[in-house]
Amino acid sequence: MELDSLDMAVLAGAAVAVAYFVYTKFLSEDAQHSKRASTVTMGGPSGAANGSGGGAMSVGIPQSPSGIDDSDFLAKLKATGAQVAIFYGSQTGTAEDFSLRLAREAKRFGITPLVADIQDYDMECLQTVAKEQENTVLLFCVATYGEGEPTDNALEFYNFLKDKEESGDDFDLTGLKFGVFGLGNKTYDHFNAMGMFVDKMLDKLGGQRITDLGLGDDDANMEEDFVNWKEQLWPEVCALFGKDPTDSEISFRQYELRPDLINKDKIFTGEPHFFGSFTKQKRPFTQKNPFVAQVRERRELYDDDDRSCLHIELDIAGSSLKYTAGDHVAVYPKNNPSLVEALAARLGIELDELLYLKATDEYAKKQTPFPCACTFRTALTHYVDICALPGHNIIQELVQYAQDEEEKSRLHHLVTKEGRQEFVKYIHDDLRTVLELTVWFVPELLCAGFKSVDVPADHLIELLPRLQPRCCHVNLIDEKVPVFVRRSTFRLPSKSRIPIIMIGPGTGVAPFRGFLQEREALKAKGKTLGDALLFFGCQHEHKHYMYREELEEFLESGVLSELHSAFSRDQQHKVYVQHLMKNNAKTIWKMIDAGAHIYVCGDAKHMARDVHRALVEIIKAETNLSTQDAETQLKTMAQQRRFQQDVWS
Repeated sequence: MELDSLDMAVLAGAAVAVAYFVYTKFLSEDAQHSKRASTVTMGGPSGAANGSGGGAMSVGIPQSPSGIDDSDFLAKLKATGAQVAIFYGSQTGTAEDFSLRLAREAKRFGITPLVADIQDYDMECLQTVAKEQENTVLLFCVATYGEGEPTDNALEFYNFLKDKEESGDDFDLTGLKFGVFGLGNKTYDHFNAMGMFVDKMLDKLGGQRITDLGLGDDDANMEEDFVNWKEQLWPEVCALFGKDPTDSEISFRQYELRPDLINKDKIFTGEPHFFGSFTKQKRPFTQKNPFVAQVRERRELYDDDDRSCLHIELDIAGSSLKYTAGDHVAVYPKNNPSLVEALAARLGIELDELLYLKATDEYAKKQTPFPCACTFRTALTHYVDICALPGHNIIQELVQYAQDEEEKSRLHHLVTKEGRQEFVKYIHDDLRTVLELTVWFVPELLCAGFKSVDVPADHLIELLPRLQPRCCHVNLIDEKVPVFVRRSTFRLPSKSRIPIIMIGPGTGVAPFRGFLQEREALKAKGKTLGDALLFFGCQHEHKHYMYREELEEFLESGVLSELHSAFSRDQQHKVYVQHLMKNNAKTIWKMIDAGAHIYVCGDAKHMARDVHRALVEIIKAETNLSTQDAETQLKTMAQQRRFQQDVWS
């Protein structure tokens, strides 16, 4: 999964046991300064928590006005007069945010945009668009998820293009002008597979590429990649519509304050979509309708004053949430109340004042940026990410509000081509957040920002990205947190007798606790178990060996055949899991040759690559194959789902 970092969790029976690290330089109560992942991994015996819920709910985000069929893309194009349509395939919200930024910039150039969720339309209409709307440009911002897979909302579009590729039917997109920006991470084997596929297929079907494929790399600097791609895109688009590509200084608001629309009987308190869903729980529970789980237990797994790894159990009894070992549980976080209060003081707003933001474009996909009406406290706590790293778009909007000419000049410089390197260092490398830019001094941040920037609260809230589901820090033992289940392809073999090899240092061990609990349950039912090897690693045995007693119990009971632990800092020369794998090369190859499934979970940037190389070397040494043939065998195993990775960077 192409995510920034991942904290792992384990689900056992009707309780979720979450283990995760805290590495940031300062910690908020529920959301943290560094970018966090939107999923955590579930384990434990597969099952569900039974029960019922009740209560009526209403949708909190109104869509486009009636009178136009929302699924008829061609009709929407004609009704809006859109010259540029921007589709997004997004899992964690970044591709959607990029699409909205493109729309905002199109307006700056005097070009009418339309932003569209790629799953909302029947893409058979593209052929008609190519013939009847020859002056329309289609842009696609698509992320790659998992093992080179499309995001959930782009899956149907992927299957549609795949069908066109395989069927060879006469689907002609001649005349369709398009551009593609892919969002990915180079630490993964299938870097930007979705973006490359969409770009290739639109070209193959006769479309006219107006700018080169953009490949965003989240392991390096996605923002810089996006900005570089846009610099190539807009001159081409502006040329098509006779616009000046240098004339983009006008500021356009996508939302406006509408206090007249506030209904005091319908005030949202943090619900992601449905009004009242937190107080009146009703199945089924999904990302838009999460289950509010009680925190049952919170305990420290490390004996280390400098690092923390927490085991947290969430009670999901009564939720009917179904899961399989290896699935993910996602949690809706909250921003730190002290940081929310500091920002409110800087913006000069009363946190309990009601807020309603309405789209200035009646045909906009989202008529509100988040559920409205709500208080400023709710918006800043639950709906927007105040600790996000600002993109060029946010800084560009802040320029107009700087009262000090020196600060105005410096902000403007950061978003120019000449200031590109300074932007990378000041924002990206130093992890400087929006909060640090706008709140000139907060004790928790120890950072001075731009004191003269007097941005209206509603405009800043409009610019901030949505706070996405992720693993969050839970401070109180009796706290309740909204959760939902995300399906994963990280699965045990369908037959319990098939041997497995698990490689999971650090929190990467989390899904393997679930696998072992699943095997324990199967053994209790009389099922025959194949051999199971686990390679675990951490820095210090006496500080960081999490779940040691539990793993040793699995070993003693026969659920786990062999346990190999690497403690990288307990000797002069560092020892990692890949070293222990090489020491057990013959055993590993014997299991592979017998049909074993291999699972890798943890760091993508270093560990996963080192493990991959170790596996290639083992196959090569034990079979006398060439390096290329050993790589091919491992790729074949991956295609057969015998080599699976759940990694992050």
